Amino acid sequence: MTSYAGRLGMWLAHEQWKLEQASYDIPARRATPRQCAELAGVLQRLSDELRDYAAGLAFGGGNPPESGSIDPDEPPGGEDQR
Repeated sequence: MTSYAGRLGMWLAHEQWKLEQASYDIPARRATPRQCAELAGVLQRLSDELRDYAAGLAFGGGNPPESGSIDPDEPPGGEDQR
């Protein structure tokens, strides 16, 4: 089983392409309302997970949490949109 930190890292890598695409689509005014809303949701969830991870590092004696709401069998953000 992959650790929580490993799952968080995989999720960050998975979502990196969405951020990169948005960085081109938004200035070119090609981003759709749905694309923006979905990306905002992903960023909010990532922010929450990263905040929990940071708290575990800071207040957990240097040990990040080993469990969280990241499901390794479910793509982050729900459905897989590759």
